[in-house]
Amino acid sequence: MGFFDKIFADSTAAAKPVITSEQEAFLTIIAAASSSDGVMDLEEWDTIIDTLYQKKMFANTDLRALVDECNNNVKNFPSLAEAVNDCSPVIKAENRNMVFAVAVDIVLIDGAISPKEKEIIEHLKNKLGISDDFAMKTCEVMLARNYGNI
Repeated sequence: MGFFDKIFADSTAAAKPVITSEQEAFLTIIAAASSSDGVMDLEEWDTIIDTLYQKKMFANTDLRALVDECNNNVKNFPSLAEAVNDCSPVIKAENRNMVFAVAVDIVLIDGAISPKEKEIIEHLKNKLGISDDFAMKTCEVMLARNYGNI
């Protein structure tokens, strides 16, 4: 950042979020993945909310507050990749495949994948340490599951 950038920087800009829980990291990653194509479809949010209700890790969580917080998180990170970078270490090893699979499901809900979606899923795969084999199988299953969606 140059001298003039510092002088004219918006002092009201929100600070980069600090991710404090695995639940927050999970949902911030999912929100980043689902918004990577520039559109957050209603079907994507429906699937996200349904998924949260099914997971034990969200059993005693105020989902409405968490969704609002994670939406703000995504907006306040400098990039979606940086959101993934900060959230990935917070995800426990035993939950990494699940988080990856949910992200792929959300991205492929429309049965297609944009270049930006490919980029964020590949980045997430690398940051979570997902094997190529698991990633391929997950994508194949989710493409079959979402075939014919619009």
